[in-house]
Amino acid sequence: MSTSNDGPKKGPKIEMYKLVNNLKRRMGNQFEKQEGEGFLDPAAIAEADKLIVSLCQTSSETMGALYDQLNVEWGRMRQLESSVERDAAAQKIFTAAHEIKDIGEMCGYELAAHFAESLRDFIMTTKLNIKAQVIIIQAHMDALQITIKQDIKVDAGPKADELKRMVKLAIDKYG
Repeated sequence: MSTSNDGPKKGPKIEMYKLVNNLKRRMGNQFEKQEGEGFLDPAAIAEADKLIVSLCQTSSETMGALYDQLNVEWGRMRQLESSVERDAAAQKIFTAAHEIKDIGEMCGYELAAHFAESLRDFIMTTKLNIKAQVIIIQAHMDALQITIKQDIKVDAGPKADELKRMVKLAIDKYG
């Protein structure tokens, strides 16, 4: 028995191309991988902390002003038929609710952050074609208003639980 030792079978020739990374070329390849741990300038951290403290000193007023914007846009949005204007009003509500959420989380207003986030997430999914959606959004608006006006920070306690129950009831009944 004899075997032939011709080597591996050769298949079709495959050509491989390496694409040029033009972004690296334009940037001068200045972004090389860094080894070791990163570094944050302590002065930059201290400056950021001062900005946060300053923001939090007026956070209640800032959230109140953002709520007023929400309320104006919500009043406009309810009156509009499906249109570009209505989508723009929804986007303004989304943005203001998102800002309230961010300020609330950063400055210890957990309950306001909770309702603002829930409103933000719901507003862009609704077309307001049924009364139920209007009721759900209005429940969020009412809870957010009470939370901001009464300066309720903690996401627990009898007032917080009652407000959450009110919004959950609207969602469960109409959602």
